[in-house]
Amino acid sequence: MGEKAGTALEIGVGTGRVALELARVDVEVWGIDNSPAMLNIAESNIKRLPARTQEKIRIMQGEMTSFDLGWEFPLVYMPSSTLSHCVTTEDQMKTLRCVYDHLERGEIFAFDIILPSSRYDSALRPAGKQPMGERTVLRWISNRSDTVHQVLHTILIFEVYEANILIERVMESSTVGLITRREIELLLEKAGFEIKNQFGGFSYSEDITDLLVTQARKP
Repeated sequence: MGEKAGTALEIGVGTGRVALELARVDVEVWGIDNSPAMLNIAESNIKRLPARTQEKIRIMQGEMTSFDLGWEFPLVYMPSSTLSHCVTTEDQMKTLRCVYDHLERGEIFAFDIILPSSRYDSALRPAGKQPMGERTVLRWISNRSDTVHQVLHTILIFEVYEANILIERVMESSTVGLITRREIELLLEKAGFEIKNQFGGFSYSEDITDLLVTQARKP
C-alpha cells in the first residue's frame, strides 16, 4: 500500500460539513460515504468553494466496512458518531480493520461516539438549520433507545424552505448501534490499535458522560 502525505481520510463524509472546513485551511481531504444523496449535496457544496479549495477535496461512494483506496493516510477521522451506523459487532470490526489498513504506522485515528444513555429518548424536536443556496433545510429528530439490544431508533424529518415557504418534507428512519466505552476499547485492541487519548467532548474534558472522543494510534 502506498503513502499519501499531507492528507486526511474522512469516513462518513456526508454533505462535506467537516471536510469543507478542513479544505478551507489547506488540508487535502479524501471522503467516503455510502449515500449517493449525501454525496450529491456534498458535490454541490464543494462547487461553491473557490477553485483552489475545491481541489483539496476528493469524495467517493463506498462502504465503511469494505472500502479499499490503495493509500495510507497520516490521519483518519470519523465524525458525528459514524461508527454507530455499524449495528453489529461484525460490521464494527470490519470498519475498524479497514481504517487500520488505511492509516500510516504511528499515526492517529480520531472519532467520536455517543455512549448508551436513556437521555436519548425524546419526542420530535428541532435539530438545526442548514442553508443550501437559496433554500434552507430545517431538521427535526425523535429518538427511542432499546438498551436491551443496544440500538437507537431515530426518526428524522427534513423540511425544505424557499423564501420562507415550505416546499418539501422528507421523513427518514434509521437504527444505529449503541456501543459502550468498554466495547470500543476492546474493539480497538482487537483491530490492532493502541488508545492514545479519550475525552468527554471536543474541549478535551476528562469527564466522560454521554460523548466519547477517542484518539487511537496504529503502532
